[in-house]
Amino acid sequence: MRDVAREVLLTRQGIGAVASASLAAFGLLSAAFQVALAVWPGLTRHDLWILTSLFVSCLVVGLWRAWPRFETNHDYRNPSFSIKVKCGDVLDESGNVIVGFTDTFDTDLEDGVVINPRSVQGQFQHRFYDGSTEELDSQMAAQLTRVEVADIEDFEDKPKGKLARYPIGTTLVLRSPQTRFYAVAYGYMRNDLRVSCSVDALWRSLTSAWDAVRVHGGLDPVAVPVIGSELARVGSLDRTSLIKMIALSFVASSREEVVSRQLTIVVHPKDRQTVNLIDVEQFLRTL
Repeated sequence: MRDVAREVLLTRQGIGAVASASLAAFGLLSAAFQVALAVWPGLTRHDLWILTSLFVSCLVVGLWRAWPRFETNHDYRNPSFSIKVKCGDVLDESGNVIVGFTDTFDTDLEDGVVINPRSVQGQFQHRFYDGSTEELDSQMAAQLTRVEVADIEDFEDKPKGKLARYPIGTTLVLRSPQTRFYAVAYGYMRNDLRVSCSVDALWRSLTSAWDAVRVHGGLDPVAVPVIGSELARVGSLDRTSLIKMIALSFVASSREEVVSRQLTIVVHPKDRQTVNLIDVEQFLRTL
């Protein structure tokens, strides 16, 4: 609560949102007070009380309107779709779910050296493949036969993990009974097993993911975590900026051809304090 209050009262976006909502409320309430004064002229004896009530009411309305919710949803037209931002676990979503992978599609969770078990990919493998890589590797290998290999590393240079590299943005569709998962290669797996990703690579990966959802998703809702915010950090972009980028990419693709009727960007609860929801809400209104 303290962090939310600081976000509203001590940031430029928060103060601006409160001021804007308060001024809008002032217009409506002052008109109501003028009507009341015309009907009951005797109220002018209480002008100080009226002004105080008007000020307090406008401030309360402004704070209420600007106070960030843990979930926000905005509808768009031409074409019709919506974007939701909420806290939760992206793997609890159904329909279409995007999961970030690296360009090598590594899956080794042993000791967390190659793939971190705490990452979205690691949790995805643990929950839907019981932590085993054999079935997942088999499903991905069957689809990767149709994708041209971008490069092959030497075992001496990359002794752990897979050696074949695929183009950034390569997207594989992995199906479960209620959900279609899209394994998107957005990060470059370095030979030292660190993952990197540029803004351009993330944009290309998101565009490829939307294309795959458009083809396979049947307009069902699509959910995506804040890709690029953990080990494969994108330059200097914080989570708020990454959420904006994901939303902008989705809108751009949807206005070429509808991807889905609803995008849900899921922020993990532990990361809530690092996201400025006021800034996100204002940005979504401008799209």
